[in-house]
Amino acid sequence: MRRATFASVLDFRILGPFEVRDGEDVLHLGGSKQRSVLAILVLRANTVVSSNRLVQELWGDAPPEDAAMALQAHVSRLRKALPEGPDLLATQAPGYILRIVPGQLDLERFEELVAEGRRAQESGDAARAAELLRSALALWRGRPLADLEDEPFAREATAHLEDAWLEALGARVDADLALARHAELIPELRALVRAHPLREGLREQLMLVLYRCGRQAEALEVYTGARRVLNDELGLEPGPGLQRLQQRILVQDPALEIAVEPTSRRRRRRGIIGASIAGSLALVAVVTAAVLASGSGPPAPVANGGAVVSIDAETGKVGRAVAVGTTPTALAVGEEAVWVLDADTRTLSSIDPEDETISTFATGATPTDLAVGAGAIWVGNGTRTTSAQFVGPTASSIARIDPVSRTERASVELPRRSGAVSNRVENHIAVSDNAVWAVAPDFSLARIDATSSAVTDVLRPFPMLAVAAGPAGVWALGVDGDVARLDERTGAVLARTRVPATSVAGIAVGNDAAWVTSPSDGTVWRVVTDPEATLGSVDVGAGAGDVAAGDGSVWVANPLEGTVTQVSAETTAVVRTFELSGAPRSLAVDSGRVWVSLSNYGTQAVKSRSDVSGLTPLPATSCDPVVYGGEGKPDVLVASDLMLQGGARVQTTQMAQAIAFVLRRRGFRAGDFAVAFQSCDDSIATTGLFDLAKCAANARAYAANVAVVGIVGTFNSPCAASEIPILNRAAGGGLAMVSPSNSFVGLTRAGPGAPAAELARLYPTGRRNYARVSPTDDMQMAALALVVQRLGHRRVALLDDGDGSYGVPLAQAFERAASRLGIRVAFHESWDPQARSYSGLARAVGRSRAEAVVLSGLLDTNGGEVVRELRSQLGSDLPVLGNEGFTPISLLLERAGEAGKGMYVSLNGLTVERLSPSGRAFAAAFAATQPGADIQPTAIYAAQAAEVLLDAIARSDGTRASVIRELFRTDVTDGLLGDFTFDANGDISESPITILRALRRGGSNTILSFDGAEIVKVERPQANLVR
Repeated sequence: MRRATFASVLDFRILGPFEVRDGEDVLHLGGSKQRSVLAILVLRANTVVSSNRLVQELWGDAPPEDAAMALQAHVSRLRKALPEGPDLLATQAPGYILRIVPGQLDLERFEELVAEGRRAQESGDAARAAELLRSALALWRGRPLADLEDEPFAREATAHLEDAWLEALGARVDADLALARHAELIPELRALVRAHPLREGLREQLMLVLYRCGRQAEALEVYTGARRVLNDELGLEPGPGLQRLQQRILVQDPALEIAVEPTSRRRRRRGIIGASIAGSLALVAVVTAAVLASGSGPPAPVANGGAVVSIDAETGKVGRAVAVGTTPTALAVGEEAVWVLDADTRTLSSIDPEDETISTFATGATPTDLAVGAGAIWVGNGTRTTSAQFVGPTASSIARIDPVSRTERASVELPRRSGAVSNRVENHIAVSDNAVWAVAPDFSLARIDATSSAVTDVLRPFPMLAVAAGPAGVWALGVDGDVARLDERTGAVLARTRVPATSVAGIAVGNDAAWVTSPSDGTVWRVVTDPEATLGSVDVGAGAGDVAAGDGSVWVANPLEGTVTQVSAETTAVVRTFELSGAPRSLAVDSGRVWVSLSNYGTQAVKSRSDVSGLTPLPATSCDPVVYGGEGKPDVLVASDLMLQGGARVQTTQMAQAIAFVLRRRGFRAGDFAVAFQSCDDSIATTGLFDLAKCAANARAYAANVAVVGIVGTFNSPCAASEIPILNRAAGGGLAMVSPSNSFVGLTRAGPGAPAAELARLYPTGRRNYARVSPTDDMQMAALALVVQRLGHRRVALLDDGDGSYGVPLAQAFERAASRLGIRVAFHESWDPQARSYSGLARAVGRSRAEAVVLSGLLDTNGGEVVRELRSQLGSDLPVLGNEGFTPISLLLERAGEAGKGMYVSLNGLTVERLSPSGRAFAAAFAATQPGADIQPTAIYAAQAAEVLLDAIARSDGTRASVIRELFRTDVTDGLLGDFTFDANGDISESPITILRALRRGGSNTILSFDGAEIVKVERPQANLVR
């Protein structure tokens, strides 16, 4: 038969980009509408599809007037393109039919393999089931109908296909669970959960494999992550299956350890997760854990990576370690217990100070900070602020928790007015005799009556950062170093001064003074206001963080150096410094003992697979298991260091996957060296942001592991500033780091806001070990100056948000570039992020006769309101330009309203559409591994950073020093980002800046998203404009 002839060779493929193959040849099927006609018929093969239905599927509710004729023309051309076309694609009233035989469609083959795999599962043959299901999944080449996914017909069809893919994948995971392949499943399930955060079944599987691998705390964190996502996005609680599994993990149900062979996905959930727990559940689940006995000497290793230790204030003896969570942060003492908040598992624990047994419980929210006093535990309840750029939880309320029953007795909403948004989560709660004090998201300070749990006063003397209470009263610390002593009854400011530090972090109150730490200066300041304000500082080392006072001493935690320093409160002399095996986060003093919470303490390594047994993997507390698919055993290890939690996790997860994709394409080789890879996280769940202590702890782990020869990271510049000096001093001549996204000028050279002296701290050996493929921030300001010039303007107003680490130095960079281009800055002023109105500022801009306005700052420092007022006062045609702090575009238009439309916004680097041919080809290949996801520009930059590092390793002799030397000899031709080199500082030679124009609301609210904007131009400013 003629049909049998073409049936034997034509292969219809929809599990990826749509294509039809004739043997090895891919047929040319015309444009998207013509291909869509055939795809619709393929999806309904051997069924008549009416012409009316085809028109509806092709054009939706707005078909062209000649739709019927256009459809006939498409069918005619398809018949010419297909062998035996008229017989294959036949006319049959009231439309058309595509006649194919079994085996011609990849979807059909997929469904047959899945069905056969499920039958194997039901018969108990897990190995056969896993093999069949893997074969089924191997038929997928990327997102279904990827090249047609924007066509009207494809949306519903692709959703059903992706559901089928996920179901098959879940069944294959079930088979692997039955085969006890738990450790191998963790990285895959983590990636799936990140890609499909609302799929509870995937989270159940991840929780189970983590628990069976001895990672109970991480399993519970998966549950809290699910609860947060479901609550934030849908207003829902986790389903019964997830809730029951969480409870069973909390009580360490022995049945969870049994490797039950699932007969089907549904059956497994009944057998493993769905079994009921005898008895009723308490409002808050409590589990008691054993203490690690360590005897005398230094604390013993803790399996989870989180611990609390005590130091005898008189003898200096360090007590034994109590295992608590993975990243214990806030710590307080009172109500006969030590109370600890774990940032990653979002739990609270109480430690009995006598026998050191612990009890862990959840509050049902995301806790941000805690304080103890007035007969209660006071806990910050974090919620996601959807209108903020940085979407980590902020404390919107304070919960009063009964210390005995662990139940919430009251919840107090904190004040919040429009304007700037605080992401502060440390030291934002304090308790005095009769009141609770809490820093609110709008930088105000709320006084809460401890008896009635009512807000009695809201104080705004300056933007608040932290608050503390002690024998010398209640003191508040401002973001700019302002310090005030407050009236405990009314909150009135009794005395005020300012600490002359470049940055401030923590505050504590002793018998006669307040103590304030400055991480960047490495000092702790003594502040006395009675009878007059006096200040004095003590050098305790860069990185000084939390501070506590009591028993005649002041104690300072330094998570960057892994130390706690004791300072005499009387003489202000350093008494001694304790080196602890971990990152000290929080301190509390009680009855002659200082309690210290430690993250990354005694960290355990990820268990090695047999094919990476020659390497020591990086710690499991921060890093996923080793990825390696090459021949033999790997010679070296590279790691990525990215912010894998919070609002940017979609971008950063894809970045890590792009790095792994590069390694796979290279066969896990760099020249003569076999290379393994680990993806590491530098963020914590409570903030959803990078954590400086975790950054430093990660860097110490990289430096200590001799197998590690290079790092791709970090995502954020402050994290890089913590890691670079540690890696610079690493044994073997330092450790190379290549960042895909850091943009702060001061990481590589002096400039506005970046003093030259800082470079000596970053590179203590005098040798450079860091490079980046991203342009620096000052280059986007040079690009904005070029845009002003191209628009024909010669007189501008320049406004910044007053932030000395971002808005101000970028404004200074614009001034420099403008001057060199002959553009006059007629007016330069800082806006107050706390201001209720900017009408006066807008009028001052008008009086300057500026032809355009350039803004340097953030939406979260009220930049949107500034735009709104400028356009309201000076007209909607006023050209307004801003740096990338005004992304995402959808949030800009939400904050600024219609006034934001037409605003020009710079974006560091290239978008995917503007990449080099090599970059676009890589993006297309990588997209096939990311079904249903858009490829982010940051993923391409991560891939280029990985390529650069691997090329340096390939040219090296395998030693760390040699890799660094070769890194600085980089000379890329036709790379993913085009042609470039690195200069002696480590900066990339090419700095493309994308210029956007805001057009419409809607789309992603992820930072740097340009949904709703058009790309106007890519500027390539010369470095001499700003240097």
